[in-house]
Amino acid sequence: MRWWLRNVAVGAAVGLGVGLVVGGTLGRIFMRLLFLSKEDTLGLETAMGAIIGEFTSGGTAAIYIFGAIAGVVLGVTYAVARSLLPSGTRARTILFTLGTTAFMLGQIVRGNREDFSILPVTLSLLLIVGSVALTAAPLPILVERLAPDRERRPGRLARGVVAIGMAESGVFAVTGIAMAYAA
Repeated sequence: MRWWLRNVAVGAAVGLGVGLVVGGTLGRIFMRLLFLSKEDTLGLETAMGAIIGEFTSGGTAAIYIFGAIAGVVLGVTYAVARSLLPSGTRARTILFTLGTTAFMLGQIVRGNREDFSILPVTLSLLLIVGSVALTAAPLPILVERLAPDRERRPGRLARGVVAIGMAESGVFAVTGIAMAYAA
């Protein structure tokens, strides 16, 4: 039990750090890029209540806080679910990054659907994918370095659970993309 709690704590701490630094910074930069790509959106309010074009400390703090919270969730999720993933760090990183990016893309689009009617859809989707993937990718590497997993080989059931989860995340992302273009 102590080993498991340590892994969850390491996952949460790594997720917090990576989410805050990488996710928050990329989120802030990418939001600015979206504004610069379509300046006629200046002054419009987003689904989250932010005003497009305003570079405020409150808006920046909100992006960093969102990145930190999302990072904690991703870190804990990885620490708990990694026993289902293949034993190699590279394979775990690839699967985790793809699954996380697909799920978060679908979730972000659904939560901010009306924003896709005013912002460039393709650019918005690419920036979401980039920021999530670049935030998710270091998590498995850092968690494995700080709290190495026991050597194990997931069985057929675990591989099936992962395959179903990856398929569901893919469908969730594809339907989210369709919703973004339909907005």
